[in-house]
Amino acid sequence: MKKLTSLLIFVGLTISVSGQEQRKNLKEVLQADWLVGTWETKNDDGQASSHIFGWKIQDVLMVKEYTVNGELQSYATISLDNVNDKVLVHSYSNRRNSIGEMKTEGDKVIRTADIKRKKLSKEEVESRVESIVANQLASGAVQDEGVPELKQNIRNYFETRTSGFRITYEKQGADKMVMIFANKNQTGQFVDGDPVTFTRK
Repeated sequence: MKKLTSLLIFVGLTISVSGQEQRKNLKEVLQADWLVGTWETKNDDGQASSHIFGWKIQDVLMVKEYTVNGELQSYATISLDNVNDKVLVHSYSNRRNSIGEMKTEGDKVIRTADIKRKKLSKEEVESRVESIVANQLASGAVQDEGVPELKQNIRNYFETRTSGFRITYEKQGADKMVMIFANKNQTGQFVDGDPVTFTRK
């Protein structure tokens, strides 16, 4: 009986250790270590924006920073859901927070996210429009003649903003990456924006 008990304990330990050895980490599931580094682009006005990917815990936890002219705009943690083998992205900024997923398709890394937003009433929209316009006028960012257009643009933003987005990062050589940002439209379909080329800094 003692021999049988010992054998069962040994088999149980073997299965347990074997199971631990098969556990995957983020690097193995995402398979996109080429993303690690600083990727930068500049617009026509010379404004530099960067996407910075790096390991916080090697092969286990990745972080992403988005900066404009060196100032941090958003921060994200990228981790593995071991139960479902899904890569999760938790992103934080002063405008919105989101939880999404990331997966690899060949030389592309695709990030998708849903955004939970409270639907604003017309009164709330107008209140925000007036507040934003007042701030823009006070800072000199807009002149009186530009107010009608600014108000309409702000209204359009609040009335048509969507519940999700998709970002595609495509590797094009060791030091080149193309990013495409897509918003969900009112029917739930992704609408691609213009591609933006980044180079490794």
